[in-house]
Amino acid sequence: MSQFNLFKELPTKEDPFVDGVVCIKCGIRQPITHYSVMKAGEIKRTCRSCRKGHKDVLNKLRKENAYPDENYSCGICNRTLQELGKHGQTRLQNWVLDHCHDTNTFRGWVCHKCNTGLGGFSDDLTIIERAVIYLKKHKERINETND
Repeated sequence: MSQFNLFKELPTKEDPFVDGVVCIKCGIRQPITHYSVMKAGEIKRTCRSCRKGHKDVLNKLRKENAYPDENYSCGICNRTLQELGKHGQTRLQNWVLDHCHDTNTFRGWVCHKCNTGLGGFSDDLTIIERAVIYLKKHKERINETND
């Protein structure tokens, strides 16, 4: 049997979104038209309704909490905007409003890098603590090697 015939006989993959997509925020299965599609073709997993609600929360918190002055430094890494944006990256030259996703309450203003880090760890203290242990173990191994 030729390779061409082998490929013809492979089962076809059905459309995984035929019954809609479950939003990671509200947990409701909705038609794919209720979601945004990124340029790469990937479907965002938060429905438009939840994304609008999130945007409204951020706008409310921005109105209630003044943007930091020029002497401010990040509440996590303690760097200033001048330090963060020294290479001209526009995204790093603004403070990001950090908030609790469970209570929709303001936590503070942080730099883009620290906000991305918190988001990458899903604001989960257990994961963050594991990351600290992981980094400490690596540092210990490096120190042992250099001794």
